[in-house]
Amino acid sequence: MLYFCTIVEQGQISRAARVLNMAQPPLSQRLRELEDEFGCKLFLRKGHTLTLTEAGQVLYQRAREILRSVEETRSEVIRVASQTEPTLRIGLSPTCKNFLLSRFRALHAWFPERQIGLIAGDSSYLETLLLAGKLDIALMQPPMQAEKFAIYPIMTSKTVAVAAQGILPATVRSLSLAELSRHPLLLLRRSVGVGSYERLLQSMHDAGLNPWVAFYSSDVELLLDLLNQGFAGVAVVPESETAKVGNAYPVVPIDIDLPDYHLSVVCRRGAQTEAPVSRLLAFWQGDAQDCANGAGEVM
Repeated sequence: MLYFCTIVEQGQISRAARVLNMAQPPLSQRLRELEDEFGCKLFLRKGHTLTLTEAGQVLYQRAREILRSVEETRSEVIRVASQTEPTLRIGLSPTCKNFLLSRFRALHAWFPERQIGLIAGDSSYLETLLLAGKLDIALMQPPMQAEKFAIYPIMTSKTVAVAAQGILPATVRSLSLAELSRHPLLLLRRSVGVGSYERLLQSMHDAGLNPWVAFYSSDVELLLDLLNQGFAGVAVVPESETAKVGNAYPVVPIDIDLPDYHLSVVCRRGAQTEAPVSRLLAFWQGDAQDCANGAGEVM
């Protein structure tokens, strides 16, 4: 299959032989044996160039899937045998960071026999790692390509505004669109796709407002750090990520119909992660009282 896929990708047997570091005649012989085994032509030959037949296209797609699975299996066996990498690789979205880290000691105790590795990145990046088999599980917002993943919602969080000291009247209990547009904004934005950033700006434009976006990032902590550095603005973030703010800055609701943030446990469909997922879900269910007392609501 590797020989066949290399021939497809190089377009010529001679090029494929060079890539595979082998002589051309035995590679040609292996291709003939493969066509004899299937009883059909896999390529149309035009001079030295090869073009896949319809049957060849089917074989190429299947062969690539099998080779990917073989490589993932090989990597997993080596990783488990060597124990040089964490045995439970968890992806962590910045919109879920505080939620997890505040519970990490309990989570670690829940998996006493495992090392835990945390890989931080925005949801788009975590989706890529999950599909590539480089993560076992991710805590993140629901993926855009939901059909490729198993998704288990565990918590919802409202969108709130965190304001620098002194820029809001002490009597303010919530912010309207118009009030929000009067301040420099620090906004969350996905690296790929449409999210709360685009919906918020569209709502402001529809209302005839001109928002001033001073800074955007996929990292909640970075936005809050800017406030810590003295930036006189308003950060729009999930309420679940404001625990560290304490009384340092006003945290107020926003009178805007924005979708809630949905923290979910996500894994690739068909991946061998059912046991860790079940244990994680049991952990969150056991932690429900803590969540109910905090910013989020366990689902």
